Amino acid sequence: MTKKYFFLIVLLWFVTIGLAFQSCTTPSLPYSQDFTANDGNFTFVNSQQTNKWFYGSAAGNPPNAIYVSDSNGNSNTYNIIAPSVTHAYVAISIPTGTTICNLSFDWKAAGEDLEDYLRVWLVPSSYTPTAGSQITTGSGRIRIGNDFNQQTGWQTYLNSNLNLSSFAGGTMRLVFEWRNNGSGGIQPPGAIDNIMLNSCLIPNPISVSPISATAATLNWAVPSAVPAGGYEYYLSGLSTPPNSASIPTGSSVSTTVNVSQLLPNTTYYWWVRSVCSSSGKSPWVQGPNFTTLSCGTVAPVVTVSGVTFNSATISWPVTNNAESYSIKYRPVGTTTWTIVNQPAAVPPLTTNTLNLLNSLLPDTLYEIEIAIVCNNITGGYSHNEFLTECSPVPPNVTIGNVTTNSALITWSPLALNPIYLMRWREVGTQQWNSVNLPLPPVNTFVLTGLISNKTYEIQIANTKCLPVTYSNSKVFTTERVCELPPPGLTITQLLPTKADVKWDPFPGATYILRYRKVGIPSWTEVATSVNNVVLTGLIEMTKYEMQVVNICNGIAGAYSPLYFFTTPTVVYCGMASGNSAGEHIAKVVVKPKEKSIMENASGASTYTDYTGVSKTFIGLIQGSIDNEIIVEKKWTGTTYDEGITVWIDFNRNGDFDINERIFNSSPNRISPVSGKFNVPQNAFVSMTDHEYVVMRVAMRRGGIPLNCTNFTNGEVEDYKVKISKNIIPNPVNQNDILFYPNPVHTILHVKNINPKADYKIYNVDGRVVTNGILLNNQLDVSKLINAVYVIEINDNGTIVQKKFVKE
Repeated sequence: MTKKYFFLIVLLWFVTIGLAFQSCTTPSLPYSQDFTANDGNFTFVNSQQTNKWFYGSAAGNPPNAIYVSDSNGNSNTYNIIAPSVTHAYVAISIPTGTTICNLSFDWKAAGEDLEDYLRVWLVPSSYTPTAGSQITTGSGRIRIGNDFNQQTGWQTYLNSNLNLSSFAGGTMRLVFEWRNNGSGGIQPPGAIDNIMLNSCLIPNPISVSPISATAATLNWAVPSAVPAGGYEYYLSGLSTPPNSASIPTGSSVSTTVNVSQLLPNTTYYWWVRSVCSSSGKSPWVQGPNFTTLSCGTVAPVVTVSGVTFNSATISWPVTNNAESYSIKYRPVGTTTWTIVNQPAAVPPLTTNTLNLLNSLLPDTLYEIEIAIVCNNITGGYSHNEFLTECSPVPPNVTIGNVTTNSALITWSPLALNPIYLMRWREVGTQQWNSVNLPLPPVNTFVLTGLISNKTYEIQIANTKCLPVTYSNSKVFTTERVCELPPPGLTITQLLPTKADVKWDPFPGATYILRYRKVGIPSWTEVATSVNNVVLTGLIEMTKYEMQVVNICNGIAGAYSPLYFFTTPTVVYCGMASGNSAGEHIAKVVVKPKEKSIMENASGASTYTDYTGVSKTFIGLIQGSIDNEIIVEKKWTGTTYDEGITVWIDFNRNGDFDINERIFNSSPNRISPVSGKFNVPQNAFVSMTDHEYVVMRVAMRRGGIPLNCTNFTNGEVEDYKVKISKNIIPNPVNQNDILFYPNPVHTILHVKNINPKADYKIYNVDGRVVTNGILLNNQLDVSKLINAVYVIEINDNGTIVQKKFVKE
């Protein structure tokens, strides 16, 4: 049993190896064999025949092939008197569903007429040829083609309609059979190379059209549908066909391809094949050979048409089978050509065309020359001239090198024979100044005689183009000189007592800004090294004028024109509660020293402005102490803790500063709450009705009100406050400033003051009735009505107020 078991194991091993070998070595579709690497796993059935199949190289054959030999493969020859039948075959796996395929191979065989020949068979894998016996049809054996013989040179066989459906899903054998009868013959016997079997259908070469001297278009038909990889073509000047290993000349995804760079008057051969995949390609199929046309070099006949001021159309017939054309043109009289190379027009076009669009100069005589280029040889040039029209488009104008009194003017494009005219003027004036500009090639002009820091406009026209059309205005401003007034004087921020001022700088200059109230003779001067200053100490709602001047090398230039501005009145920030339904300020009482008590009861509101309600006006004395503020709270329903803050804008700058908070009460349920406050010695004095300060009272639930900050529950109220000085009666025998007579009828004299002091006269309501400059220490009051007045004298910063009676 041990020996039998060992024998079975060995047998199974050989069967397994055999199956594996068959699986690994049986090729499948697509099948291609050029024998470059080996014998392609062909089986040679030679036995004791004299003439046998061999793989190798022999004289007259490719480096590797299979062929019949009587010299052990040393030569592709046979013994013509020794009858032989030998076979060479290979097994090929045919996939399920395979139907129509291509079969092609290269072959040669001479032999003896009908007696010595090569035959090709497709047989089932179960059939094995026998040396010395020819294959016959039947039992699934299919003969391909006729007898292959009587050809001493290599031929290509192609069958593009080979039906392999009977072998689909199995393995078939491709058999090459050689037979000779021994009664003589002609060398060589059979030889095979470049076998290809696949289902990639071959294309159908149709024509070559059009054909020129250096190019041609190859055309073929689609066998069924365009293959996945498109097509490859092979072009050669030799008739030798390509094989499966040949490198294609090119590829195409369509059924046409244009080949160029051909030689004139030369015959070419071409082949095409389908590419179904990288390994599945159809056999090469030869198309009709063609001969390129001869190429002439006679200069073409050129026509110029459609000439405008900047374009023209150049045309010439399609002749002489040109490859391309060399075109050159230029303005007559110049030395540099513009060169264009253009391919020849392809039929069915009969005319070559070149459009020179937007590339020519107006009103210019051009010359153009064209020559045929064929096989890199340039023929003789034609010659034509044409004149462009006058341009209706004005030239483009640029300005450069602007100085204080001149500018460089440049214009383009530049024609060769125009007459340019320029006109210029200061912007804002009516009259133009005309200048005849120089002739080309000059295209610049220096415009002189201009004025510093002026804005000018210029226009240019070509007077030869009618109607004369000027270019759009080009505007420029001449440079400034230090002596001129600085431009750009303006205010960037204006507040009741302050103004931020700036102006255009001048390199290396310092400046003096001067300002004054309109109507007084003296200026306040501010020297600065920068082109901006901040004016402070202004009086609100007062009209001022100002000027600025450059200082260069210690020398002042001219002052700028007067700039007028009026200071605004004070504007306060907004502040309110979101809801006053639960609580509000019920009453505000102010008890001033030496002034009337103000008492204001009110209902609920988120914010109320009482500055316009006369009965709520509050009068205070500058420097007074122990003035009293009383605030009464009121709740609707629940009683909440309420904080109270009261401010008075004593310096009238529009802000409620921390030092202007006159009363502060932490959140509580006490009502009323009260406190005392003092009026600063320098508090703003209300000399007119519109010049007052504001008292703001705020009540906030659960917190202390913060200035300019809204809150959820409570109320805010604003009141007008007018602060006055504590008037001192005129003392007798005063040694400083005296007013007399008092009462006065016509002339009020003032003693012990400097000339040209400022004055203001107020009525008992604090309203200014007149103001001005006190000249010669006297003042005419005859136009005042009979009443009591206060006169305020500002003598170089010393301010004195006195009462007088007009009668």
